[in-house]
Amino acid sequence: MIAVTLGLLITLIVMQAYLSGLGSQQAQTDLSRVQESSRFAFDLLARTIRKSGYKNPVALGTGFCDSSTVQRLAMTNDAASVTLGGTTYTILNSSDILRVRYHGEGVGAADGTIVDCLGNAIAANTQVEDVFFVAADSTNDSEPTLYCFAGSSTTVQPLIPGIESMQLLYGDDSNTDGTIDRYVPASLVSTANNVRSITISVVARTKGTSAIDRSSRTFNHFGIRYAPSGTAPSGDAGSIFASAADGRTRQQFSTTIALRNLCPV
Repeated sequence: MIAVTLGLLITLIVMQAYLSGLGSQQAQTDLSRVQESSRFAFDLLARTIRKSGYKNPVALGTGFCDSSTVQRLAMTNDAASVTLGGTTYTILNSSDILRVRYHGEGVGAADGTIVDCLGNAIAANTQVEDVFFVAADSTNDSEPTLYCFAGSSTTVQPLIPGIESMQLLYGDDSNTDGTIDRYVPASLVSTANNVRSITISVVARTKGTSAIDRSSRTFNHFGIRYAPSGTAPSGDAGSIFASAADGRTRQQFSTTIALRNLCPV
């Protein structure tokens, strides 16, 4: 009896240690996944944003800085929906929409040095618009996903699953003296051609529901200086995101990307 009791105690201790280690491993795996999703999102957005406004000066046609109608960026703050390629998508969690415009490169035909968000080569005299937004992916259990619409092929593609909320602030050179005067949401930008940098904040989540803490969390995308006491400023409700209490691991990440193809001041 004593031997059986000791055996059961040892088995219980080993099982507890095993389950504890398994939980720690799962938590680390979940954290790695949300970090990976955010890195992919930032890399994709950065590569596209840095192309905004690009046009070879010897190519035909009007450049963005010379146009009064088509600028290198178009932004929507706290969007509800977007219609692209004949389909309407519901935007999740009042996320922002970003449209990035640029020209391709190549003599006569695209040489592959400039590609859109889906990898299609763009020719020098062709203007394209990539559109980024967050919506549910019906082909992946309705997971929140960062999508891109590639205007060159009129194709909408879910790219990075797990991106649940995306908010943007724009470094606005409102007095056109060559320096950023303020960071503001899209609705307050003086003009898109005055934007010199973009701050991007995303909340990424795991598909699985194995988090130990299953409570709801509130994410302040741009911190207490922008949204004091966790209260979103007027006109930018999406800057505060309250997650569901669903046991998913979530983390917020942010980065700032400088634009390259600036209009002269």
